[in-house]
Amino acid sequence: MGLGNPAGILKYVSKNWPMAWDITKKLRSNKGKKLSDWPDWCYVPFAAGKIISTQKKNLTLLEKTICPWVITAAATWRITQGIYRFDPDLYDELVGQSLKGRLPSEILTCLPEWCVYIETPGAKFCGTPVYGFWALLNHAHDTESIGLFLVFNQENGEYFPVFAGAGSETLETYFEKIEVFDANPSKSDTIMKTFKKIASQEEIGEIRTNFLQNLIPFIQLVLYLCAENADIPVRPQHPNTRVRMSGQVDVPKEPRVWTVGERIGAAIRKYRNEERQNEYRETSGTHASPRPHVRRAHWHHFWTGPKTGEQKLVLRWLPPIPVNVDEDYTGPTVIHRVSGG
Repeated sequence: MGLGNPAGILKYVSKNWPMAWDITKKLRSNKGKKLSDWPDWCYVPFAAGKIISTQKKNLTLLEKTICPWVITAAATWRITQGIYRFDPDLYDELVGQSLKGRLPSEILTCLPEWCVYIETPGAKFCGTPVYGFWALLNHAHDTESIGLFLVFNQENGEYFPVFAGAGSETLETYFEKIEVFDANPSKSDTIMKTFKKIASQEEIGEIRTNFLQNLIPFIQLVLYLCAENADIPVRPQHPNTRVRMSGQVDVPKEPRVWTVGERIGAAIRKYRNEERQNEYRETSGTHASPRPHVRRAHWHHFWTGPKTGEQKLVLRWLPPIPVNVDEDYTGPTVIHRVSGG
């Protein structure tokens, strides 16, 4: 099934809030009717988790803070249960690049599913080992903004939610609006609120900067799934295209695993091998052609469509660009497999 048994979040919510799925269905069926409408890129707003969490009594203050996020993530991911498994070399390339270019936050609405689970083998978030994380969007009715939040699947079996931001036009400012919750049950306040009480503005800035540096590698993985040219075999059909009149979508019986980046990962490995071989020729005294190297990967976005009509925002990932390597190389033939285990 994948690292850390991501389906465990469904079992956790089902056990503690057995009414969760029924309440979610009722909220969806009243979307745009008895309830205010919300955009198709959001399955249910964060308010759904807050409503469900209150059905259980005797929650600690920390649980009241954390559980609505986890419940909302579980209810949303349950609809598709997509697990995204990146090629190791593509994964390393993505998490190692910086986040620049003032990308519009609207690009996040291009996620292939309402909620995705991304495996992160060997990764740590702020020093804590994590198997992976769920990523989904929240719609705030009062501000009509796009909010991204992540729920990390920690190796210790706990879930760790991070609200990455909302209401900003670009990702550069988007992630300045961060809320992260303390995993220590003895504390009931959020980390940033606590520091604001005891720290100077300079110290708060340093803490936020350090936190951002820990968060950006995971955001890069989310952005790749939003890219038009993402190397995903048979890109998943977004569930908002198959919603019934009642607002419901059929729920799969088990998680679906999607391999990401097999072809581009093979190309990256090929380029790197050529670079190592050329370095060997140089050190051994053998004459070599101009040294091949790979220019860093980066994001590129643009709007497409008629100037006077509806336009679409497109994000593309420009992979490492080989310089002075064999241009005839097209990469190996890759057979893409979609598995449920």
